[in-house]
Amino acid sequence: MRDSRRNSRNTQRRSSRTTSSSTQPSRRVPQSESGMQRTGARSRRAIRERQRKKQRRRMLSRICIAVLVLLAIIFAPTIFFQVSTVDVSGDTRYKSEELIKSTGVKEGDNMFFLDTKQIAEDLKKDYPYLDTVKLHRKMPSTLQIEVTDRTEALSLEQKGKYFILDLTGKVLEEKKSAAKGTATVTGISTKGLEVGTTIDADKQDKIASVIKLLELADSYGMKAHIKTIDVEKAYDVRITYDKQYTILLGALEESNLEHKIQFLKAILKEPSLPETGVIDLTDEKEARYRPTEDTTEDVVVDEKALEQ
Repeated sequence: MRDSRRNSRNTQRRSSRTTSSSTQPSRRVPQSESGMQRTGARSRRAIRERQRKKQRRRMLSRICIAVLVLLAIIFAPTIFFQVSTVDVSGDTRYKSEELIKSTGVKEGDNMFFLDTKQIAEDLKKDYPYLDTVKLHRKMPSTLQIEVTDRTEALSLEQKGKYFILDLTGKVLEEKKSAAKGTATVTGISTKGLEVGTTIDADKQDKIASVIKLLELADSYGMKAHIKTIDVEKAYDVRITYDKQYTILLGALEESNLEHKIQFLKAILKEPSLPETGVIDLTDEKEARYRPTEDTTEDVVVDEKALEQ
């Protein structure tokens, strides 16, 4: 019985200590330490906010600079690069004032907004003799037009009218007389020819053959000596050489045309050649020449003899 009471009292004491221990208040953080933590957090937030503001300002500055540069690129040419002078250089028959007026370029026009390619094409269309047209911008305000003319090569004659062509087959001009220094060509219809156009070799085969003849003669230094070309009969083409000789070429076949030009050049060096007369090159292997076309006595020159 006494043991039972003793055990009961021991149990109550342990329970009382346990209750007392569990009800003790927890340790509290000092007020000064808590305040320092809050101050540090606020400081870090403030630093981060300042950094974000700096980044936004930096980004805004970059955008503003980019916009200003773009505006400068767009408006600087308009403001600073305006045409004040247009010059023409090169060897041409056309007057500079005439060409400048035809460009349509006016003082104050923007240099960079000019369509130089179109201007060059329009000039070549309006002025058939122009061969090359190049436009150069010379900063800050000069437009330079560089031109060269085509060279007249032949004058097509029909019914007292002459169409002047160059070696590309372009019709340069229509005149009442042959152009100086060109071969006068007869026996070709000028129907359908227009100034500024270029002949169609497929439709104008006679003109194409004459041009080929003159190109070959030019390559051998003989073009300037050819005064007339008669192609009335395609099988009996005749040329006048320096008003001294009538050259009978026969048909202008491209396959043997260069051979005939070479043959002619060799014959013209012959010591026995008369000062005037007829040179017959219709035979590819031998040439004949005589004082006049009516003479029956021909001097025959074999091609092999010339080579020796």
